[in-house]
Amino acid sequence: MQLLRIHYQKLFVCVSFVMLVLVVVRVWEGDDGTVATHQNLPGSLKIPEKRVSGVRENSINIDSPVLSASQHSGRGATKKKKKAAGTNTYTDLFQDMAKEEMCPLCFGHDLCEDVSAGFLTLASDTPSKQDGAAMYEAYLGDMHKLSVKVPLGDRFSRLDEAVCMNASLGTGCSVGSAAYRSFLARPQPLTTQVLHHLLRVVGIPRTQYPLLMCPSEKLLTVIERSFDDNDDHNLSQGERITLFTTLAIAPDIVVLKLLTKASLNVGFPRLVGVCGRLGVLEDEMTPLAFLLGEPFNVRASLAAQILTMVDDFMEDDPDWYLFYGSWSLEKLAVNKEGEVVLTDLASMAVVDKSLFRGDYEDGSENRVQEVCNKECFQKFTGEVYREGHDTEEICSRVEDVGHLMYAAVCAMILSDMEQHKYVDYFTSSAGLLHNIPAADRATVEELLAECVDEAAPGGRLQSAQELRDFLSDFLLDEDEEDGDDAAGNKDDDDGEDYDDDDYDYGEDDG
Repeated sequence: MQLLRIHYQKLFVCVSFVMLVLVVVRVWEGDDGTVATHQNLPGSLKIPEKRVSGVRENSINIDSPVLSASQHSGRGATKKKKKAAGTNTYTDLFQDMAKEEMCPLCFGHDLCEDVSAGFLTLASDTPSKQDGAAMYEAYLGDMHKLSVKVPLGDRFSRLDEAVCMNASLGTGCSVGSAAYRSFLARPQPLTTQVLHHLLRVVGIPRTQYPLLMCPSEKLLTVIERSFDDNDDHNLSQGERITLFTTLAIAPDIVVLKLLTKASLNVGFPRLVGVCGRLGVLEDEMTPLAFLLGEPFNVRASLAAQILTMVDDFMEDDPDWYLFYGSWSLEKLAVNKEGEVVLTDLASMAVVDKSLFRGDYEDGSENRVQEVCNKECFQKFTGEVYREGHDTEEICSRVEDVGHLMYAAVCAMILSDMEQHKYVDYFTSSAGLLHNIPAADRATVEELLAECVDEAAPGGRLQSAQELRDFLSDFLLDEDEEDGDDAAGNKDDDDGEDYDDDDYDYGEDDG
């Protein structure tokens, strides 16, 4: 009997031990599930809470998830798991590219928390190349397709070396700390002299830096304020170093910040933010070159938008005049709202309108005093980028030549006429306005010809405006045709057939 009691006691101990192990395992699995749940929360549920005090006008609205509840189950859930696995693969690459440890010798770090938390993730490790940068596809949670822009070339390595040497720390130092001991940390205002020194350090010729075309004191002040992240009306050492770094490496980010500060949104992709040495822009854009095969009414609408964009550059803001001279089909895209945007901001000059002559105050009709074509354009660009030029004198004439932006757009983007294929002060490719309807071809081509090479003072402005209105009216006529067809189908007795003879496409509709 005593022996039997001992066996029962041993059995009880074993059973208790097994139950204890099972309880521990269940608790452990529960903890893992909780962690996994937190890790898989979409970034959209977290980010609005962090962004309340820092919402910017050009930031993407991320208040609600794009995916519905039903899309998170079944095959959609499988895809999400695969995406999460791919995201983990690229996390280290993302952080390596950002190089946040280099800050403040960087563009800033407002998105770095999203990168480290996994809310902002790379979708691929294979970039495309665009305007001297590597472009990676990325996502913010499950909501927005974004584009991560990483500068290429040796500008950063040149700046790093200069900072290390200036801080007396030797090549290969820790630039994040060395920057505070270098010339970049001095409490100096932004001046043209500082900018020229920065350009020499990173090896950029002045002629390849349009932002410096007309650097008024007002412009430089607004650029400084664009980097005052905490809005205390004073740049800290870190903010100043970030300002100088961005000016030297990524003037396109400077322009986007400046336009945001000035509340100007006239055809640019939105800057979502920055992290270390990369910028994040809105994506979901279709290159304009991909739309050359669309019906003519669609292309006419896009062409009218581009001409309106040029007008907005010149007229939209009472303080700032935007001058862009590198127009091409490859530097324009269409966003998901159907709006044409300019993707190359590094070639943008921002001009203070207070530099303009007083005789422009009576209106645009008084601005053009003489015919301005190739020779006029070349003379102006040669003078405006000349070292030591008189900023006030040269920049007071920007509006005299600014309408040449219309000439560039008409020659390089819109026209498909043979005479505009080889304009020697622009380069041209296939035109957006090809296969013009037969009934309208003569009118459109006449306006395009005057837009490219004006025959009389003011001819370019007038032809560009007439062309824009004509293309817009064409689209309206197409819409009216659709409306009339719909009305006719709805009520055959009362409706009338639409006369389509006005638009002879020269094709057999079959």
